[in-house]
Amino acid sequence: MCFLMHGRCWVLSLLVLSCLVPSMAGAKVRLLENRLELTGYVKEYLLIRSHIPSQEKPFHRSNASLIQSSALVEVLYRLDRAGGPDICFFTGLRYWYQKETAWDSELKKAVPRKTREDFVHTRNDEFLTEAYLDISGNNWQVLAGKQIVVWGETDIVRTADVVNPLDLRYSLPGIDFWEELKQGLWMIRGLWQSGLPGSLLFEAIFIPGDFRATHLPGEGTHWGPNPADTSLTPGDLPGYSHWLLEKMRRDEPKWRLRKNYEWGVRLRGYTWDIDWTLLYFNTLSDTATADPARVNRFTMSYIGAALRSLVSAKDVFLDFSGPDVFRYKRYQVIGGTAQTCIDRLHGSVWRVEWFYEIGRHYNLGEGGQWGGRVFDEVRKDAWGVGINYCDKFRIPGLTHRLFTDKQLEVSLTFFYEKISGYSSELILDPSRGHRIGSSHAAMITWSLVQPISHQTWTFIFSGLYNPNGMYFLFPMLSFAPGNHWRCEIGAYAFGYRSKRAKHPYHDKDSFLLRLRYEW
Repeated sequence: MCFLMHGRCWVLSLLVLSCLVPSMAGAKVRLLENRLELTGYVKEYLLIRSHIPSQEKPFHRSNASLIQSSALVEVLYRLDRAGGPDICFFTGLRYWYQKETAWDSELKKAVPRKTREDFVHTRNDEFLTEAYLDISGNNWQVLAGKQIVVWGETDIVRTADVVNPLDLRYSLPGIDFWEELKQGLWMIRGLWQSGLPGSLLFEAIFIPGDFRATHLPGEGTHWGPNPADTSLTPGDLPGYSHWLLEKMRRDEPKWRLRKNYEWGVRLRGYTWDIDWTLLYFNTLSDTATADPARVNRFTMSYIGAALRSLVSAKDVFLDFSGPDVFRYKRYQVIGGTAQTCIDRLHGSVWRVEWFYEIGRHYNLGEGGQWGGRVFDEVRKDAWGVGINYCDKFRIPGLTHRLFTDKQLEVSLTFFYEKISGYSSELILDPSRGHRIGSSHAAMITWSLVQPISHQTWTFIFSGLYNPNGMYFLFPMLSFAPGNHWRCEIGAYAFGYRSKRAKHPYHDKDSFLLRLRYEW
């Protein structure tokens, strides 16, 4: 076998996954006496914004805000060997093309040229999603190459899944699957299935300097900031957010084995009907912190360039030849997962994920925001936990008559995070639900999946609610007439109830259309 299986605990993993996502269409293409397997898809993806703010309308000819064509091909080849270890080669190739800037001439004024170069087409280092050699024996496995590793997944918010950085330029968790958002990393990964009590599985990962930061959406793109909010001369000179992202990209650590390596270990077992893991990961942060003095000088440089541009009526660009402004600091993560099926509670599946971050770096800024003066960089510890409940229910009068006995699948997750030694001047990641003035964050996420007509149709309703008043709602209807085609129509909305905590995507409400052919 090319992938080590691990007793009954894998059954629980499949139960959890079946509750989290609808079943995917598709049929593998098998060649060369089943030694070669091909899977993949071709996809059209369209987002139409329901409302564009008046100050942003000059940059749009229509409400179509993201129009993407993409394709993915995955190839698995098993070497035909008589005796000895099994050897497999796996490769994933992906390509995408963003058409909105080509079709909407006004949008080119909002999206800076450098952003378009990295956004419209697949970059050279992004064609390969994964490419690794897989060698396995009776109780061991070694994988070497570019890989995506899953160490745990809860709905929408990552808890113990800490290895691969995300690409958030085109979509968000909850709208697309996790595997479509993760960036592959070049690494060596080893697994050993022991004969110890609890069927202990030992795993180790070493990443020899292949650092990748989280890809953030560029200015003027669908998920990016509005240039009317970030530029002193909207439409003429790129805004401050663009120059910050460009400087972050240039300051990313290069491939250096002695300094930028990452490594981790994980132990997996099955005890008392509980599938559990413990993990440790020594890593560089996927998001940057700023040198306080340098980022403030960088801000003044931008203001000076914008003023010179206004006076001269010409574009004046910043000089990036100076020292690094942004740094990606090392920290450590301890965490784990546990999941089990409880027959006495309706046969529901329960999952817990937790983490403890040691020495994570944060900036201090006036009012806890980037808009003010950044005056320090500090290290803090933080811990968090995600509790997931997954179950299936019959709806009286509907399950049998309308849904051909397919039950409603329900997944609920509660997420909580606490920062030790909190200060109101800490600049925090809003994706985890933090608000200024509070040392903790909490969120509730859900996913409801109802198959209809033998799963030809599927209704999905997912979302998120933050006790500080923010919410995300995403109803979607999926149509899969066979093993290959899938059409999805939906709408998502971001909102907030508190004037103090405006949702960062409050003006991104959109209608979604995805057409996908899978094999």
